[in-house]
Amino acid sequence: MKLSRALLLASLLFFFPSGLWGQDKPNPAPVYWQTLSPGLSFLRWEVRSQHAAVDTIAILRINPEVWSFRVFFNREPKTIREWQQSTGATVVCNGGFYRENFLPAGRILVNGTSWGPFKNRHMKGMFLAEPKKGYESHLKATLIDLKDSTSEEKISFYDQGIQSFPILLDSKGQVRVNPSSFQANRTALAQDRSGNIYILITEKPFFTLYNLGNYLKESPFGFEFILNLDGGFRTQMLIQIKGFKYLFTGYVEGNEPSRLFTPEPVRIPSVIGIFPRGRP
Repeated sequence: MKLSRALLLASLLFFFPSGLWGQDKPNPAPVYWQTLSPGLSFLRWEVRSQHAAVDTIAILRINPEVWSFRVFFNREPKTIREWQQSTGATVVCNGGFYRENFLPAGRILVNGTSWGPFKNRHMKGMFLAEPKKGYESHLKATLIDLKDSTSEEKISFYDQGIQSFPILLDSKGQVRVNPSSFQANRTALAQDRSGNIYILITEKPFFTLYNLGNYLKESPFGFEFILNLDGGFRTQMLIQIKGFKYLFTGYVEGNEPSRLFTPEPVRIPSVIGIFPRGRP
């Protein structure tokens, strides 16, 4: 999402009233993981409220010991299909927010090269992956809180990374976004107690960020940290492996002010690609 849009959304997040849920919170369906490959599992999790389906969350669970992560950036944006074709990644999902000139609104790391502003007060968390030579003892992928006093040191250990906002759930179990009535498709990254990384895609514009954070906090997945990425039309993920294919591109914005956004086809300047570990 472009910077001016991101700033407006930040204001919407803090000043729209709550009340979307009503009295009943959605009840999750049973969890049945589909193993796509060792270390890679997929689930489409139906969200129900008042005995009706209101959304589906596509969840990809990734073991960083088996799969590697790379951040890609190009000021000439591509569709998610074009990104997958150009990178050859098994999985591609949209990255974070961006400015009018397609430069990142927050700092990103691409093979150790930093793009975007070194500091942006709107950025609250960061996804980091692939420790640099000499730092191999660190987690192969992790999510960090940028208000942590050691965040800059942690960033220096890694070659790949994306900053974004808001933090939906922090390591203390707090939902770090205020109530709103703003609904849209969502993309988020999560981490569990075992160090697995998750990509989460909401397939309908049901959730506000506040409600999504609270909903996932109570989910059975044991998430310890959840970071929101860009969303709405930019919510995109493509998985292609061994005859299995999942493709989702955000196509609705809920009550997001339509005059601010460009309809399909949506091209995005940065993505996260996932590859079998050991691949060059």
